[in-house]
Amino acid sequence: TANVSVVDLTCRIQKSATYEDIKAAIKEAANGELKGILSYTEDEI
Repeated sequence: TANVSVVDLTCRIQKSATYEDIKAAIKEAANGELKGILSYTEDEI
């Protein structure tokens, strides 16, 4: 059994960003400064 949680993220940003830009920023954080705290997957969970 997987131990997971799901987040529905809504935010206001100051500059334009595409969905792909936002996904890339979250992936970067999950692999960098937030590694071990935040993870990112596109797998069905």
